[in-house]
Amino acid sequence: MNYETDFLAYQLLNLYKGRKVLDFFAEPLFGDASGRSYCRIHFENTTVVMMKVANIKPGEFGRGDSFTDFMAIRDFLSSLGVNVPEILAVIPEQKAMLLEDLGDATLFKLIENDRKNKFKYIKDALDLLTDTQKKLYDRTKFDTPADKRKFTTKLFMDEFYHFYEYMIAKRVYHIPYKNLWPKLEKYCTKISKELYTLPYFFSHRDFQSKNIMVKDNKKYLIDFQDALMAPAVYDLVSLLRDSYVTLSAEELSSLLSYFWNTNGVMHEVFNDYDSFEHAFYIQTLQRKMKDAGRFVYLNQVKGKEWFVPYILPTLGYVKDALTKLELDKVVELLAPFIPEFDNGRSK
Repeated sequence: MNYETDFLAYQLLNLYKGRKVLDFFAEPLFGDASGRSYCRIHFENTTVVMMKVANIKPGEFGRGDSFTDFMAIRDFLSSLGVNVPEILAVIPEQKAMLLEDLGDATLFKLIENDRKNKFKYIKDALDLLTDTQKKLYDRTKFDTPADKRKFTTKLFMDEFYHFYEYMIAKRVYHIPYKNLWPKLEKYCTKISKELYTLPYFFSHRDFQSKNIMVKDNKKYLIDFQDALMAPAVYDLVSLLRDSYVTLSAEELSSLLSYFWNTNGVMHEVFNDYDSFEHAFYIQTLQRKMKDAGRFVYLNQVKGKEWFVPYILPTLGYVKDALTKLELDKVVELLAPFIPEFDNGRSK
């Protein structure tokens, strides 16, 4: 670890303990796709986690300030009784903080290490989402950063274009694609307008297996700083169409029914199961098209090659949603540019 990181850790530890802490060791942690860096600080027979937020201009894809929004949304969720990491010390000018160490056990890792119980783990995560949504539904505070931003038709379209730009325009070189976007744009515009008519709800925005931590048999949410108002099924799509954990058609059908039958909030915002299921698939189409493009972007622009294996299952979700929504013309439009449509199977 470099001197700058060590000095920042020293400052934060001093704030946290109220005295000088000289004997510590900083261990870098994997940061995945985020604009934040993490390291685990070992000291005095315990550990904490240091988070440093990159100095990135807010606004990309409707996001705010990752540092201040993290703190505000963390405090809000904690006030509702949602398990989130404790903040132990903060240096605002450095956009750095010390967090409670939740360990390394994500839902994703639990499933990877115990695949025979995958269905149970996902079902438990659905219970977590149901419990969280119930607390959010009953809330009395509506002035969080998430309440001040929402998915607009423009934001949906920006994400659709991100799919086109990185999944096709910057990936396909031997097939002419210049006239594709005007044709695809018509469908994307219609879908975006329909999504905007759906009931909206406070949404984590990335409620998936790598953002659910398990410590002492309790589940914690992380990576919630980008929360916003979104279609009420948005977090459900993030979990059940998780690019990192795939479900069979039978598993998906069973879990959708289970969520509908156990989640009172969904009954408040949707008239019936059919409208709920339709919303799920149309949101799946938009979200997973964005994700597919994002994975290519993260590989090409950020050099994060570990996202490449997840492009195929993500495109499988896209094709599956197009089929469910009877948008075969979009499949025909995209198929020449996306060979994965032939290689992958609907999940």
